[in-house]
Amino acid sequence: MTKFERRFFKSLNEQATEERVAFEAELEDNTSAGDFDVDVDVDETVVEDDPNVKAALAVSERNEAMRAKLEGWISEIENFLEYLNGSASDSIQTLLANSEPDTIFDRMKASEQRKIARVATELAALNESFKGYIAQTNNAQFKYV
Repeated sequence: MTKFERRFFKSLNEQATEERVAFEAELEDNTSAGDFDVDVDVDETVVEDDPNVKAALAVSERNEAMRAKLEGWISEIENFLEYLNGSASDSIQTLLANSEPDTIFDRMKASEQRKIARVATELAALNESFKGYIAQTNNAQFKYV
């Protein structure tokens, strides 16, 4: 722990102690401060049988399955983008750019490189949009939207 953290926690503990002492001083003589402590015992069997808990777990499991599926889509799109327009020697765009003159790839390069770049740009934008949805899955504000 850093020096600041120790001081901060010490300050919090001192404040809590001071508040507890002030609280106890204000109580009547026949009243115990422990009477105001809140200890909630939860019966686990009741929680497990609660239909609301079961429904929440089912929704959570379904959402996790959807998130996993979306992550799979993102991965597949990234692989295809690398194959289509990547810098690797076997990507379509690299093969066309390095094609020999007077070959079918050379003719394709002249007419298709712009289309490939445009498709790759659109696909990359879609992939980033999907990543945005992944980022929102943990935000309670967007739950059930």
